[in-house]
Amino acid sequence: MALKLYFDYHSGLEHYACTEDGKLVEYEVEKRSSEAAIGNVYKGRVTDVLNGMQAAFVDCGLERHCYISVADLVPDRNKLEGKDIDIPATLDLHVGDEILVQITKPPVGKKGAKATTNISYVGRYMVFTPYCPFIGVSAKISDPELRRTLLQTAKTYLREGEGVIVRTAAPYAVREVKNREVEYLRRVHEGVLAAFEKAEVGDLLYRDSPLYMRVLRDKLLSPADEIHAGNGEIYKHLLTVQQSLAADIQPAIFRHDEHTDLFFEEGIYTQFGKSMLSKVELDNGTYLVIEKTEALTVIDVNTGKFTGEDSLEQTVYATNVLAAREIARQVKLRNLGGLFVVDFIDMTDPKHCKAITEELERALKKDKARSKVAPMSGFGLVEFTRRRTGVAADTIMCKECSTCHGAGWTRSAESILGEFRARLLHMLYSGKSTVCADLNYDIANTLCAHKAMIENISSLYPMARIYIVAHRTYAEDCMYFRAVEDVNFSMPEGTVLLY
Repeated sequence: MALKLYFDYHSGLEHYACTEDGKLVEYEVEKRSSEAAIGNVYKGRVTDVLNGMQAAFVDCGLERHCYISVADLVPDRNKLEGKDIDIPATLDLHVGDEILVQITKPPVGKKGAKATTNISYVGRYMVFTPYCPFIGVSAKISDPELRRTLLQTAKTYLREGEGVIVRTAAPYAVREVKNREVEYLRRVHEGVLAAFEKAEVGDLLYRDSPLYMRVLRDKLLSPADEIHAGNGEIYKHLLTVQQSLAADIQPAIFRHDEHTDLFFEEGIYTQFGKSMLSKVELDNGTYLVIEKTEALTVIDVNTGKFTGEDSLEQTVYATNVLAAREIARQVKLRNLGGLFVVDFIDMTDPKHCKAITEELERALKKDKARSKVAPMSGFGLVEFTRRRTGVAADTIMCKECSTCHGAGWTRSAESILGEFRARLLHMLYSGKSTVCADLNYDIANTLCAHKAMIENISSLYPMARIYIVAHRTYAEDCMYFRAVEDVNFSMPEGTVLLY
């Protein structure tokens, strides 16, 4: 299986994609200046305590108050092996308390971010928890003897009241390196505490690593065949990381020509756009219908044009097997979470019913997010849950449609400007020196105010001339490019010189 990773940063957005045999399986977008990013630590003030729910709301200076639950005060034991620790009975918080809080889940819809007072600092080999005395080992380390050795060694790194989680990469590092990493993370925390004393409520005291570094932390032991970087800064950091890896897990790293857009040229934007559609077509004619509701996500499996060559039962079974694998890919790619109900095509053989459930469970295990699959019901329905991780790309690249009031989606300004930049660079790279772009009126105004994007394009093609024509009747995602080489080229009235 050919595994490729793609990283890029431009116009204030950082992009990451992963493909397997050319198919997009992961796509994330993040604003580097984004508030409420996972791992950020703030100085907060408790605004409300819900004793009946053992939860509290905290003002962290964000748009909406953060939510803290007592259940989030200890590490997630589903991914770890180690000695059990008791979950506190209460939060022991009072209105007006000023506390350190760390974001664990970003805001979704009308809900504020989820946070915890159990601060943790993630390194390459260890996760340091200064307030939680839990010592655990990643469940991905399966050898019992190795787990016991790592647990015993981890105790020697800690002071009283501290905890640590041994990450999957830890067995590949010597003891001294891991000890130094814990010491470094401890100093980071001490610096946060010192800043806390002088900070105002809502101040950001610690920011986690950028997206591409967090991805690499999780994927260093599942080496990609290739890594492609569209940004020079990211490319240099990737080379530095590569030098620290063992020779047998060093991927090939490529620098994409900055004069064109990496994700556009590789067709990633196109694949991502298809992933936002409710209908997903498989290679053999089978298709899925994915509908997200407030309470759950419903997935319907249809044979479509696939008729098979064997009996009806075998045709249905083969269709459901393909569907189970594609469902696991889609929920990971879309970063969906919560409860799912899948309506597989009815089968008469109980062995086939059990096999489909096992196939779905096996496919979901490839995902780092925690999931749980229930047996198939008599109606051919399978329920499963998945814990969403991070920010879904569609929250940045899409927005609620203003026409249908939530029944569908449309592209955000960030997404449209990203396509504009990619298509413009493609034209300039092909030799066009003067380009006129017709855009929606609001998008054109947003573009003209986007100094970072304009400066980026002008630095790459300083001799080019780019003109913008704004149209009030254009749909937001409508754009049309003309170049001076075109036969019918003329400069319309109202044209604005971008640079």
